[in-house]
Formats: sequence, structure tokens, C-alpha cells
Amino acid sequence: MHEETALLESPVLSAVGYLDAEAHSRSKHEYHNGKLIEMAGADIYHNLIKGGFFTSLQNWITAQQLPFLVLDSDMKTWFPAKNKFVYPDLTVLQKPPQFFVTENGHVRRDALVNPMLIVEVLSPETAGYDKGEKFELYCSLDSFREYVLLEPETPWVKTIFIEDAANGLHRVKTVTDPKESFYLHTIGCSIVLGDLYKALEGITR
Repeated sequence: MHEETALLESPVLSAVGYLDAEAHSRSKHEYHNGKLIEMAGADIYHNLIKGGFFTSLQNWITAQQLPFLVLDSDMKTWFPAKNKFVYPDLTVLQKPPQFFVTENGHVRRDALVNPMLIVEVLSPETAGYDKGEKFELYCSLDSFREYVLLEPETPWVKTIFIEDAANGLHRVKTVTDPKESFYLHTIGCSIVLGDLYKALEGITR
């Protein structure tokens, strides 16, 4: 049986079994307490917005010589309290990265546990999940401080900065004016919304 077929048909996998199988799978899957959810592919708008944001974050971190890393959607995040793995679109974390560690002490460098800033580019299929359950998952991690949601075709961003996690105090801002900037508190960066959407110019919708 093909490895990917076996992965999809398996009713329950351990966390380690999932990581091993996912390494050989031709498609991505989230892991929810032993069950697998296959992820849909992204269109060109999603990829351009994600790629432009990655470049903006990387350039800022490099220019300011900040002790952070920015990673794309091939890196998984592990939620030990929920027994789940997901693939954020973009992840920013403070060095050094902290990884999933198996019961026998083996460090798996394909799954992080200390994201600080998460970016998700929405789609019709995932918007409700990204805005609700997935945000709650990220909030279960002590390191998590900021969440950014982006529409892929129309200028729109929502930022949620967790100012006081113990008391549930969040700073929430939505920006739709391409000329307006939005601020990322965790890395001290201000980005003009329209700059992220320039890559879409000339692409027929």
C-alpha cells in the first residue's frame, strides 16, 4: 500500500507516528488527537500574500538584528495540551527554537512549540476555523502573543495582540485602507497594508 494511502486510512496515529508518516506524505495533514485532516492546496493569491508578508518580516528582523526567526508553512506547531499539530502559514519565534521531544528524548526538528507571532491567510474553507478554534489552539501555548489574519484578494488585516494573557486582555485592530499601516507589537514593526497586495496587481480575478 502506498505510504500516503496508508496515512489517510489509518484511524488513529500516535504523535510520533504522525510525524514519521507526514515526512513521506505528498500532501499535508493536520493531526487532531490521533486523527488526520488533509489540508487543501492554496491558490496564487494566498501564496503571493503569504510570500510578500514573509519577505517583509524577514527583512525587518534582519535589518533590526532581532533575535527572531520567521518560518513558512512547511513548519508544524505542536500543542501538547491538546495533542494536535497544525501548519501555520507563517511563524515568528524568539531564538532559540524549541521543538517537539519524544518520550525517549528524541528532538524532532519538524515541529515547534514556541511560536510568538502567527500569520494565517484566510480562505473560504478555513476562515471560520482560523478565526475561532485555531486561535484558541495558539492561545494554549505560553509563548504565543500575536495573531495576524489576512484576506488573500482584498486588502484586509486583523491583528490580535495578547497584552495580558492572565486577564484575557487583547488589543484587536482591523485595517482595510491600503494606505494605512498596521503594527506588530511583538517585533516592533509597522507595515503599510497596501504594500502586501502590490504583488496581486495585473492578476485577473
